[in-house]
Amino acid sequence: MKTLVISDVHIGSKGCSSDELLRLLKDQSFQRYILVGDIIDGWLFKKYKRFTYDHARLIRRFLKLSKTKEIIWIAGNHDEFLRRYLPMELGNIRIVDEWIESGIWFCHGDKYDGVVKMRWLAQLGGLGYDLAIVIDRTLKKMGFKRSLSKYLKDNVKAAVKFMVDFEREMARQAEKRDCHTVVCGHIHNPELKEIGKIRYINTGDWIENNSYLILDKNYCALYSHGREINNCHSLQK
Repeated sequence: MKTLVISDVHIGSKGCSSDELLRLLKDQSFQRYILVGDIIDGWLFKKYKRFTYDHARLIRRFLKLSKTKEIIWIAGNHDEFLRRYLPMELGNIRIVDEWIESGIWFCHGDKYDGVVKMRWLAQLGGLGYDLAIVIDRTLKKMGFKRSLSKYLKDNVKAAVKFMVDFEREMARQAEKRDCHTVVCGHIHNPELKEIGKIRYINTGDWIENNSYLILDKNYCALYSHGREINNCHSLQK
């Protein structure tokens, strides 16, 4: 079953790459969709209390897809309002906290990030990141090529790395669940690699990387801006 896996779309944020994602969602070859958290940015929606027209189009697209395709939506920390009602089903949309199938553990990952455990700091960082996106795009219009928002994100994560080695912790949690692969999001860094006995896959985000994972039979490939950046030819270990 050909499955599209995405995370960290952050519908409601100024950085959401709605146009590029809408183009991807027009691909009719996907038979199923797995959304690995932070699809809607509830923190920013609570602040701004509005969606743009393009963001509303994205939500409508997912609802239209759900009429004929299965969608598994894993709640993240930015769309944590969903966790109050888990598990639940909205037509063909199944909303869960995590998902395990065929030795693959799908989880957003925020519960294993030391920064998110400090909720006030995490929310402050989310608002600051959204502001950085606005500044970044203004600077790019002026001819600056370096991404301020990505620079801030990378350096904040580096500063708190002592709290938790996120990737290794996700691999450890997958091993505890007798899984050979973990697919997560949260840290906005697309990655596919081996950590000990565990295959670690991070689907990245739709702010900076516009990245996604395609699972098809025993093959998986990670893409960014439509280009394949890594793959593995077997999902079995």
